Amino acid sequence: MMTPSRRSRAGFSLVELLIVIIMMAGVMGVTYTLFQAQSRSFRNNNNRFDLVQNARGAIELSERVIRTMGAGVTGEQPVLVYGANTVLAFNADYVERDTTDMRWAAYFNPDVPLAEQTVWKVADAAAIPNSSPTYTYPTTTFQLGNGADSPAETYILYLELDTETTRSDDYVLWQRVNNGTPELLARNILAASGGQPFFEYLLHRTLGTGDTLIVASGGLLPLVRRPLSGATNATDSANFVRPDSVRAVRMNYRVTNGRTGTEERSREVSTIIEVPNNGIPMPTVCGRAPLAPGAFSATEVGTGLGTVDLSWTRSTDQDAGEVDVRQYVIWRRPAAAVVWDAPLLFVRAERDTVNYVTQITGNTPGVSYTFGIAAQDCTPTFSTTTTASITLSP
Repeated sequence: MMTPSRRSRAGFSLVELLIVIIMMAGVMGVTYTLFQAQSRSFRNNNNRFDLVQNARGAIELSERVIRTMGAGVTGEQPVLVYGANTVLAFNADYVERDTTDMRWAAYFNPDVPLAEQTVWKVADAAAIPNSSPTYTYPTTTFQLGNGADSPAETYILYLELDTETTRSDDYVLWQRVNNGTPELLARNILAASGGQPFFEYLLHRTLGTGDTLIVASGGLLPLVRRPLSGATNATDSANFVRPDSVRAVRMNYRVTNGRTGTEERSREVSTIIEVPNNGIPMPTVCGRAPLAPGAFSATEVGTGLGTVDLSWTRSTDQDAGEVDVRQYVIWRRPAAAVVWDAPLLFVRAERDTVNYVTQITGNTPGVSYTFGIAAQDCTPTFSTTTTASITLSP
């Protein structure tokens, strides 16, 4: 009988099995590492996408409507209603649902509620969110010259702490039209790292070196546009018309993707939005140049303070005649000069206001000045300029 060969009974040796196991472990390790990297990359991309989407909601949606501030308002309807660090309220004909009778809004939406596509009516007046002290608006239902309601509605953008998170610094951005139901624009909003407020207001000022913009802060806030009256004093007059000098709104946010720990991503966002319609409304009809204001005078306040009270009576064309005076423009120059500098101040014309008073500060004590004033209509055309001169105490 033949004995089977040793080769026919051979299998894998222990060493060979160990080599195979080690190779398979290496391949699996590399595969797992690649899978982890791909998974991590997917999560990071998803976090970045959430962050970008949130930033877009916080800025673009609000920026779109802020740019239309003042469009379609009536002569007496304020443009900027209320401005503070966490709330901005203004009037604009932004949306409409009827393209037959009114075709002036920026957007058409047949599904917009009826109460949110025209003026905010006084019967539905309510507090402006985050206003301090509480400011209730409106005090009247603003109308066109023919008695129809103004097409410009009131938009309110404001921030509140998010009650759905455990963080104490996480805010939600809301938008409300008139006294309607608030709409959520964005969440996961934090205060800017530099400590800037959510909303800042850039005011136009004319200084000796030319025109400039300053940020309204401290005692200049909140900006509340109120109507003038014959009983309005100089300080209140300056405060009431200050919102008309806002030329831009700056928004400052730090948005996150809503995650926590190592998965949290944040981005600083700051943007300036021009509001070219603020300061002078756009009425429907204008004719010849308006008649000049009357009884213009300049009176020094105190001694050596460089403060002057300017007072005048309304133009005849403000509430009679062509009824098209929209604002009064004030200039200043040294008495020896013959050319006016750029306009110093714009004062909005107020219905039924006969006597105006406004205070001008920043004059140099001991210097003689000439102030000029003209009425401006909606074309916009100026009346002739009425002047008043004064020599200040040293």
